[in-house]
Amino acid sequence: MKFIYTEELKKKIIKNLNHFYILLGEDLILLNKNEKIILNFAKTKSFKENYIINIEKNIDWNQVINFYHSNNLFFKKKVLIINLFLKNLNSLLVKNINKLLFVKNLDILTILKFNQLSNNFKNYLLTQKNIFTTDIIWCFTPYGVNFKNWLKYEIKEKKIEITENAFLLLYKYYEGNTLFIYHMLNIIMLIWKNKNITSKKIKSIINKFAIFTPSDWINSIFQNKIKQAIYILDTFRKQKYNPIILIRSLQKDLLILLNMKREKKININIFFKQNNIFFNRIKFFKLAIESINFNNFLKVIRILLQIDIKIKVEYDYDVWIELKTLTLLLSSQIKTLKNLKI
Repeated sequence: MKFIYTEELKKKIIKNLNHFYILLGEDLILLNKNEKIILNFAKTKSFKENYIINIEKNIDWNQVINFYHSNNLFFKKKVLIINLFLKNLNSLLVKNINKLLFVKNLDILTILKFNQLSNNFKNYLLTQKNIFTTDIIWCFTPYGVNFKNWLKYEIKEKKIEITENAFLLLYKYYEGNTLFIYHMLNIIMLIWKNKNITSKKIKSIINKFAIFTPSDWINSIFQNKIKQAIYILDTFRKQKYNPIILIRSLQKDLLILLNMKREKKININIFFKQNNIFFNRIKFFKLAIESINFNNFLKVIRILLQIDIKIKVEYDYDVWIELKTLTLLLSSQIKTLKNLKI
């Protein structure tokens, strides 16, 4: 089974517009982009009316059936967007989707979005053999080579001229952050239209418009990208970000890691689901189990307690040095820190 990536979708649709597409993943930028590509091209083929049906319960599928039946009475071309908001992937849902795939109505173009069910459906697909012959568009947050390919595609689409060093800078600091990259490229188009973008220009925008989340910081630690983690931490400091949010996020993820480490026999997919770890972060937890220096965990816990006391008792929020120490301690690359006195 071959998945279609954003950078491939437009070429594929120009060759042949199908009447059924599955958008698999939860990345909002990719979901919106891919849906827009399909809708724009569908419009040129006279699919000008768009309808949305949200499926929150199994019984809601009747709306889809009714839509198909009612459309047989008319001959207007329509686009039907089905949003799945069910909590679990069940046999009835799979059965309904299978039925829909075999309904041939050339006047209806269907876009099925799995949203939070995407990871479950992806795992289900891996157990099947060519059961779904329709186009499945990959809308999970890209990393590594996939992120590079997506970034190159977006830059080319926006007709931005950029040096290799500037490109690598964007990749280095914002791998996986599609939202920030999307906004940054739009800013670049406004500020330096028809100009070559250098690493100096990129740095100036990063310093001015940097947007990070606590997960970005923790993901960098889990990947052993220490320079990036320190950079994100320094950005938070300059923006006067509330350190309590960082501490609570780190505590939560470290506890999950410890539980993973302690369990000798574990179904990893069930474990992540029970701990509400989204698909785009699973990769980082798996890396952390292999890379994080667990020998330093006692020191890490001690520092976290010291930070808590400093904030709650002394009302002192200047804890950035301690957070930097935590970042270094959690890196297996800094083995010498095992003897660090806290």
